[in-house]
Amino acid sequence: MAVNRLWFVFRDEGAGDCLLRNPAADQEFPLRLGCAFFIPCNLEVAVEITPSISFVSLHFNLDLFYGFDVFDGSPRCEMLACPERVGMAQSALDETDELHAVCQLNALIFQVCASWLPPWTTDRQRGQAAAHKYAEVLEFVEREGDATTTVEALAARMGMRNDVFSRTFTHDMGVTPKNFLSRSLMRKASRMLLTPGTPVGMVARELRFSSPYYFSRFFKKHSGESPTAFRQSTGIGGSDR
Repeated sequence: MAVNRLWFVFRDEGAGDCLLRNPAADQEFPLRLGCAFFIPCNLEVAVEITPSISFVSLHFNLDLFYGFDVFDGSPRCEMLACPERVGMAQSALDETDELHAVCQLNALIFQVCASWLPPWTTDRQRGQAAAHKYAEVLEFVEREGDATTTVEALAARMGMRNDVFSRTFTHDMGVTPKNFLSRSLMRKASRMLLTPGTPVGMVARELRFSSPYYFSRFFKKHSGESPTAFRQSTGIGGSDR
């Protein structure tokens, strides 16, 4: 997924039969009561879940600058026994004051993830410096980027030939402009799909895909599942139209 995921398990009536597997780092975690589990963005994992378990799933990005999450590229999932924080996550869901609940959940995200932040490397320093060079492009993609946005349009905003822009952007930012646009689209699509009641067709129209079919094909290519399956896996309802 294009977002980081933080799970807090608050009910487990099984016998350790719910698992999180991370082939990239040869990790396997039983989803245990009172534990938090972290899955970095863009990391493919396998999950086995039965009705015996319940958990809060928080989806978020922690960007240095738009489109570049500090956890992107991390190959490891994390597990932390923290029953008190799990209780805080569960109580936030029962909070009647929505703003207060949002503040509680954001505080939890920062508290738990602080211990898992990757080291500040020379590459990250270079990337932060390079981001200023492409600030106009990054802001444009965040503000207006959709399925019709092209690499050529980004190059034009920088006053560069397409081939020169693609080469320098890839060198400076560590990702091709095309992949950057795809990741941005996935972020926007995921956030819209996580809004209860938002039809899949509306997401496709808002992001200016030519049809819901092409949007679904794009989403499945980059996430491994259809928009409908994504909504079901996160417990969000909504129409496909």
